[in-house]
Amino acid sequence: MPLTVEDILTFDSLIEGKLIGGLDGLGKEVTGIMVMEAPDIDVWGSHGQVILTSFFALKDLSEDETKQFFIKANDVGISALIVKMDRLVQLIPEHFIEECNFFNIPLIKIQKKTKYEAIILEVMETLINKNKVLLDHYYDINHVLTKMALEEPSLIDILLFIERLIQKPVTLLKNHTVYISTNKALDKFQTIRTTSLPKTRYTQFEYQKQYVYYQNPEMNDEKTILVVDIPTLGENTYKLIIHELNQTTSEKNFMAIENTVSFLQMEFLKKYALQQQNLSHLNEIINDLIYGRYQSVDELKETLNYLKFHEEDVFNIVVVDVYEDHNIKNKKWEDTTSIAKELSNYIKLHWKKYIYLVKKDKIIFLISNTDSDKKIKENVMTAIKSLTGITHFSKLILNTGISNKANIFDLPIAYKQAYNLLKLLRKAHHKNRVISYKEIGVFQIFLESNNVENLIHFVPDKLLDLQKQNPELVKTLKVFLDHNQNFKITAEKLFIHPKTAKYRIERVMQLTQINFDNAEELLQINVGLRLLEFLNTTDEGLMKE
Repeated sequence: MPLTVEDILTFDSLIEGKLIGGLDGLGKEVTGIMVMEAPDIDVWGSHGQVILTSFFALKDLSEDETKQFFIKANDVGISALIVKMDRLVQLIPEHFIEECNFFNIPLIKIQKKTKYEAIILEVMETLINKNKVLLDHYYDINHVLTKMALEEPSLIDILLFIERLIQKPVTLLKNHTVYISTNKALDKFQTIRTTSLPKTRYTQFEYQKQYVYYQNPEMNDEKTILVVDIPTLGENTYKLIIHELNQTTSEKNFMAIENTVSFLQMEFLKKYALQQQNLSHLNEIINDLIYGRYQSVDELKETLNYLKFHEEDVFNIVVVDVYEDHNIKNKKWEDTTSIAKELSNYIKLHWKKYIYLVKKDKIIFLISNTDSDKKIKENVMTAIKSLTGITHFSKLILNTGISNKANIFDLPIAYKQAYNLLKLLRKAHHKNRVISYKEIGVFQIFLESNNVENLIHFVPDKLLDLQKQNPELVKTLKVFLDHNQNFKITAEKLFIHPKTAKYRIERVMQLTQINFDNAEELLQINVGLRLLEFLNTTDEGLMKE
């Protein structure tokens, strides 16, 4: 238990002392004692100090100056004032006593014969002995926990250990839900109010005291719990709850709690470091697969076995591109990792065998898949829609490329297909698209010849000029060519009169001089029309290339 002002009033050195103000502050903790020589208490004072004074340094203060002195003393956390009466000071002003009452700072009057040395010695001796007991208790617990660490205890073993030490049930929360508990009957409760506890010399972690009602029919009245955050790395958050059940938590208990929280923190950090090491190893293996970096077929088979795949499996590679966007400021690798974990939860609803890798702003899924090309695209779109349906991820901008099916030996080709699809989508300024390699048709020629960067140059100049001058004519031309140059069907598709369709095509001929009887020229125009349809030609930067 902490040493309080009420405790020191029982000391022999203060047996004749008289409490004349600040009665409500008797429970304040005493952490030290100091003789005051000047009123600049904010410069030299500290929390929990008891101040000894002859009042000589304060006697000339005005009422306003006295108030300022007490404001500073209260801010510092002074626990009490002990004033010695002598021949120079016979009476403590009434306004001084009023300030002590207002700020709940106990004011103790002692007689001239009482020696400062006796008071200081008794207070400090008590504090030193008390601190030694607490320090011994701290190291005893630390020794036991260190010994436990060598035996690799489970989390429940650690919680049962702290429960025995402090004689209070405990609960461990993971991501704000009950993870492990030593008393299941206390798992459910409603928090009424919360207060933060100030740090003391014996606490380094952040504590809150919460007033709660348990959902236990045998517990009808309000109870208190202590909640302490366990700092760690990674996405998971942990909190330790101590169920006080309206019993005070002593300083010795805090020593045990601090030790246990430190131990749990190290366990979680160790677990996180191991996960990161395993993740790094897994990433290297997946990289080797998609880039074909293996020395022999036996090495490849060993890798497949490690990943729980089989040599006869058929795969699709799905690459998700997380766009740099104004909605995602200061995006880091960790952000993409959290997106990948959440998306993985939806991917596994459709496929049992898959792995994924995060590379900067890209998430690469290797999926063992026997679905049709249409079905895999539909499932991927469903997974992404589910992801962006979550508020936290609703503003994400994603592009997704899906490779053709490939055996284990052709994974490098499949990865290149999916990756190049994203290059194509970026080049065309598309956003939130899911596209498969099989569906892009003529664009495969440009991807496989590494001409993605120059797509616009494959559009005939006459077609580019027409697009700038009259996009409506370009649209009519595409429908006309897609339907075997049939004016009637063109008109029906565009909801216009056949004469209007004919007029537009004649206008196209005037502006472009296209020869509709030249098969080679029509092929170039058809390819150009598909490029224009895919490329975002309304973007000024693209048109200027």
